[in-house]
Amino acid sequence: MAVAIANGNLQEDWQLSKECVRDRIQTLLHTSQWSDCTFQIFKAHKLILASCSPVFEAMCFGPLAEKQCINVDDVEPDVFRILLQYIYTDSIKLSSVEEAGGVLYASKKYMLPHLSRMCRNYLLSNIRPSNVLAIFEFAEGIQETELLEPCMEVMRKYTEDVLQTPCDHISPSTLVTLLDQTALNMSESELFEAVLHWAEAECLQLGMQPTAANRRTVLVKAGALSRIRFLVLSLQEFAAGPEISGVLTSEEVGALRLALENGEVALPPGMNHSARPRGRVAVKHFYCARRFLKTAVTVSGRLRLLTKVQADHSVMVSGVRVFTRLVPQREFAHAPSFPRDYRENMEVSVLDQQGAMLCRTVFTELVEYNTLATVSLSEPVRFVANKEYSILLVLPSSGDRTHEYPLSFVSQTEKSHGVEFRFCDHADINGTGAFVRRLDMGFVDAVVFSM
Repeated sequence: MAVAIANGNLQEDWQLSKECVRDRIQTLLHTSQWSDCTFQIFKAHKLILASCSPVFEAMCFGPLAEKQCINVDDVEPDVFRILLQYIYTDSIKLSSVEEAGGVLYASKKYMLPHLSRMCRNYLLSNIRPSNVLAIFEFAEGIQETELLEPCMEVMRKYTEDVLQTPCDHISPSTLVTLLDQTALNMSESELFEAVLHWAEAECLQLGMQPTAANRRTVLVKAGALSRIRFLVLSLQEFAAGPEISGVLTSEEVGALRLALENGEVALPPGMNHSARPRGRVAVKHFYCARRFLKTAVTVSGRLRLLTKVQADHSVMVSGVRVFTRLVPQREFAHAPSFPRDYRENMEVSVLDQQGAMLCRTVFTELVEYNTLATVSLSEPVRFVANKEYSILLVLPSSGDRTHEYPLSFVSQTEKSHGVEFRFCDHADINGTGAFVRRLDMGFVDAVVFSM
């Protein structure tokens, strides 16, 4: 925001250039004019802070009011900057889950419930298998109960993806919470293997060798081993997994084997007695296909195509269907050995309304010429109702060799399973980086989604 300043101070009568109170107060924030308190590196105004938060009121004007310089040791400077931006302007721009979490913590500390709601909504809008563990454990740590069930729903639906997330090590308490679920998208034998991998990672985290004995120790301590439903396994599954894993004692192996062979047998203490399989959470995927009208043009070279998508209900988008290449002209000279397929090498990214990347996928599958191919995203992305997202596709070129793709006239509004999608197609055909504002033809034929 541009502010007229002369010799370090605001120019005389600067207020006259500001049309509303919000602009004037925002000017005070950016210029520190008349500031009367300092939070480490930030200058602020006690009256404005106190008018927004009872905590700041106590800090600034209460009987134990602190001196002019106030230390805030548990809030990062960037987070505190966003907090002040909200207090002075009633608006914020969050750019990441980590940032939203930090601001949510600060908003609860300083009792700013409206800011808390904005952060909470941002986190709910951006829950994905790759970050759900971090959000869930953060929410537990600050008692944000409204975030826990949405996180657990994602964990139930995408259990395998969540447990195999490379960047996060699930805490013992979260693992136990997951194992307490009566329905997951994973079989019991797969779940046991994932728990073994967790035990190995937990040993390494604690500085222990991941021996069978140590893995058993961390599983028992966490309460995880007693939550595995061994009695729902077949004899073959038991023999190929738990029996040879080394985390069960010989007594437990013998008792479980007898139980699986003969039915009712007393199990040693600490073993799970449930013979009822967990429910299997099945994620149903639907296609919202655009009506094909006719092929419009053929394009070639390294192209960037963009399709903006908006849905009237919140959904998880897990893929897109696109047109494949046309058979190269040079192949017509070899008609008897006409190729039917080729290996695609396409990049697909999903961006939010601010252009931040939510997911990037490199598609390298074998596909058939002149047809349709479904690209599965590297992870599903939540499309919040009535918010605009962009699907960016980068089509390849190999040196001097270009590949031809069709752009087709397709419908711009379609409805599938009660969800209405709207599409708007753009292209950077000249390679300048600037997208044509609007195309009448598109490259994305359908989106793949789940409820």
